[in-house]
Amino acid sequence: MTFRSFNFSNRDGFALPLAILVITVVAAGLAAGFASTASEFTANAAEKSQHRAYQLAETGLEQFLLLRSTTNWCDHCADPITADSEWTRVRLPGGYADVVAVKVRPVIGTQNAIYFIRSRGVDTSVKLSGATGATAAERTVGEYAVWNTQTINVQAAWVSLSGLNKNGTGVISGIDQCGQQPDVAGVMVDKGDLHIQGGSFNPDGNPPVDTSNTFTQLKAKVNIDWAAIMANAIVPDYEIPGDAFPSGSAFDGDPNFWPVIRIHTNNYTLPNHGRGMIIADSNFTISGSNMWDGIVLIGGQLTSNGNNTTAGATLSGLNFLIGGTPQTSSIDDSQANGQKTYVYNSCNVSNAASRLKRYVALPNTWMDDVAAW
Repeated sequence: MTFRSFNFSNRDGFALPLAILVITVVAAGLAAGFASTASEFTANAAEKSQHRAYQLAETGLEQFLLLRSTTNWCDHCADPITADSEWTRVRLPGGYADVVAVKVRPVIGTQNAIYFIRSRGVDTSVKLSGATGATAAERTVGEYAVWNTQTINVQAAWVSLSGLNKNGTGVISGIDQCGQQPDVAGVMVDKGDLHIQGGSFNPDGNPPVDTSNTFTQLKAKVNIDWAAIMANAIVPDYEIPGDAFPSGSAFDGDPNFWPVIRIHTNNYTLPNHGRGMIIADSNFTISGSNMWDGIVLIGGQLTSNGNNTTAGATLSGLNFLIGGTPQTSSIDDSQANGQKTYVYNSCNVSNAASRLKRYVALPNTWMDDVAAW
């Protein structure tokens, strides 16, 4: 058998190109894998940032609806009745929301103006890479709302759902001291629940005393959602216990200071004069010569001792709006002792009730993907 030899000299250096080819293929695969991973990471980060931007936009809109009427809360807010638009930036953890309210229909007769409120949420916690450089995720939501101008339906200078026990001199008058609104009753209680125990009682108004309503009828006339107020529908500026009651000097130093003061302490006594809205969960006392301008909303019994004056509107026994029936005896009556002056003043009521002037969202108008501009 004869063996032939072969010459492989023409294949010198074959291993090196093959190695380079393999390295190139592997490197391309690795690069593609890294690119795919980076792309997926970027996509996930963008999706999460979009969700955060949506949450920021929604939170900003909700805070605007809730807190718009809070003093000095809004950066560029105006009178919604006369202004065409207003806006503010709501600063939130991880970003912010720019909220704009634009009037789309003015007041027509007794119908409130309609606004479209849009909120653009911007997530600043993550910067996303784009064609124009690093950008923040944005999302815009919107809702139609009306500007509620109704404040409080004043029926009398002092309305007491639990009845009133008057002892001593004084005046309770429903004649508007501001002269802007029609006169109302001086005292309004349910039928058979006004008790006069001596002294010179001088009610005034239209009529001076109204005891013509049954308890059920009186509840309907009061027309206050006390359950919602107890659930913090009116966000207070001061809450007791916790905060200190504003001092008399605080009121003296700022004539535009009309706070909402929520009092949870039973049998709390007004410490000094002032103005604004008092919301007391239970019994409340006004003693001495303290004076109050604005609205006094008392869940339980209001006891008024001494020579004090309240100019605005006073309502007591409001816990009966959410349950129970008052007795016709004086056992659960509010007490007016001494020389009292309780008068209706529509200007003070309007100033104190400014928190009730707010945006109210229209049902079924929510939009979760509004074009931003």
